[in-house]
Amino acid sequence: MTLGIGLGAADPDNALRIAHMGHANAHQLLGVLAVVEAGMTALAIPHGKGALEAAAAEIARLA
Repeated sequence: MTLGIGLGAADPDNALRIAHMGHANAHQLLGVLAVVEAGMTALAIPHGKGALEAAAAEIARLA
């Protein structure tokens, strides 16, 4: 998994890109989302809540 600037976003300075370099599984995606949320919380960066829970619910639904 890689994190980077929001290439192609309307406001790239305020966007975050989460990508993968080949195969990525549910565990890796959930880990990245958890780390991003923890980092944003620790740095007091305003962000929407619930992405991790929504991703986990969707993965469980598809399983």
